[in-house]
Amino acid sequence: MKKTAPALIWLLFLLTILYPAGVLITACFGYEFKLISISAYAIVTAVLSVGVAVHDQDALESKVLQVLLAILAPLSLVNAVFYMFEYPKIWVIAGVLISAGCGFYLTVRHGKPRVLKGIALTLSALMVLPIGFISFLFLIFGSIGLNTVVQTVESPSGKYYAQVIDSDQGALGGDTLVDVHEKSGFNAILFRIEKKPQRVYSGGWGEFNDMQIDWKDDGCLIINSTEYQIQS
Repeated sequence: MKKTAPALIWLLFLLTILYPAGVLITACFGYEFKLISISAYAIVTAVLSVGVAVHDQDALESKVLQVLLAILAPLSLVNAVFYMFEYPKIWVIAGVLISAGCGFYLTVRHGKPRVLKGIALTLSALMVLPIGFISFLFLIFGSIGLNTVVQTVESPSGKYYAQVIDSDQGALGGDTLVDVHEKSGFNAILFRIEKKPQRVYSGGWGEFNDMQIDWKDDGCLIINSTEYQIQS
């Protein structure tokens, strides 16, 4: 596989696991992991996947890379699920499915040892049907729910901000939600890590039209004359 630089395989592997691993790890510590641009990330990963697969002509000698490629197929499918639920747009779904297809090809061709490759391909085969069905639903119906921020109110010191969210669930109805975010976090070039917002209010759909919301102080948010304490 002389024409495919090992560095590109490492990059493809890291891009494939970054989003799922970031979401799961940060969630364990009460944080959220957000990509700066999900669309761009999905497209770049797809292009890189195709590039690695197309230029694949020779045998791969590195045992470490063989192991990485052995598990690439199921990891690509897991990655696809995370993307589709977060941002179910046609170009994102197409991008992650292309990446998954290339991952499957690379696993079949270069994955070793055989036992690990066999397990990975079996898991991938079990995942294909439900993921294909989910992709079909998203492509036909789009996202099941749509959350729209209709109002943002900053706390007196600027440490927090409250977002009023119109959660439209289509035929299932919807809700009016109020989440409080803390203005802190870590910004990288590709992603951002921040504390999970506090959900302080959940009401009926359309309540946001007549909602009165203001801050008493940094520790207390007033919604329709009712005080809600903010956990620091």
